[in-house]
This record gives sequence, C-alpha cells and structure tokens, in this order.
Amino acid sequence: MIEKYAHIWSRLNGGYKIPYNAAMPLNLLQKATDERSAELVFDELWDNLHHQGDVGEASYYALPCLVQTGMEQQWLHWKFIGLCLVIDHCRRAPHNPPLPLELEPDYIGALQQLEKYLLSHFQYITDPVAFRLTLAFFATQHGQADLGKTIEYLDDDVLEEVQEHYGL
Repeated sequence: MIEKYAHIWSRLNGGYKIPYNAAMPLNLLQKATDERSAELVFDELWDNLHHQGDVGEASYYALPCLVQTGMEQQWLHWKFIGLCLVIDHCRRAPHNPPLPLELEPDYIGALQQLEKYLLSHFQYITDPVAFRLTLAFFATQHGQADLGKTIEYLDDDVLEEVQEHYGL
C-alpha cells in the first residue's frame, strides 16, 4: 500500500500543515520486529500526522497503510487504534482538508477492514486504553462520531469525575 502512493508522498502535508513524507516511517513500521521499535515509529507518526486537531493529506494516505500493517502484525495496541481513530475524527472537522476523492475507496475500505479486525479480536483487547479507543472507533464508524469522541476522551480521571457528579 505504501508503494501505491510513492508518487505523491513527498507532496503531502502532515498535521503541522507542512510537507511530511510518511513513507519512510511507515516502511519502518512494517519492518518493526519488536514492540519498542514499533512504538518509536508510532510516536513519530503521531507527532507528524496529527497536531492539536489538525491533519493533512499525508494523514489520510497513511491510514490505509497503518491498517494494513496493523492487521498483518496483529496489533491491538492503543497507539495503533488511537492514531487511526484520531485521523478519522479529525477528517470530519471543517478546518481540515477534505479526503481526496481518489483515496476515498482505500480510506473507507481500510476503516471497514479495521472494524472487522477489531471485532474479530475484541476478546483479546486487554489494555484499558485500547479497549476504550476500540469502543470509540465502533461508535464513530456507526454514525456516532460525537459519542466516539466522548468515549475517546473518557480516560480514568474524566470517568471518575463523571461518576462523582452523577453519584455512580
């Protein structure tokens, strides 16, 4: 999938609205042999594909590549699920660029593949953050993007505040 977009990577903007060629880190991610090296690449991608609610076309083109690699590597890590979720949430914001028409089939197809993957591996998601982000992803993919965003941000501190407020 990375090679499919080789002609365009160098012209795409990332989350900082400046050119960011995601091909190199995506290739490194494909070749990662241990969790630590994968996490370092995820950190770079997270920092460059997303910035304070901003994404660019590189973010959109990276998503199908992330999904393909994540499924091949059998990842259920929160950084994998979270990065895909954040990119898709940001895609819906009016200040971000629209999804390129030529990418739409691959992008939407990748989201559908990720949903099937997460559903089939749901019982193996033991990390609380990955579990919460998976629920947020499911809500978003089923037309409940606002609920998905709420679940995304509902970490332990926020959950405790909600429980206190409502006497739960």
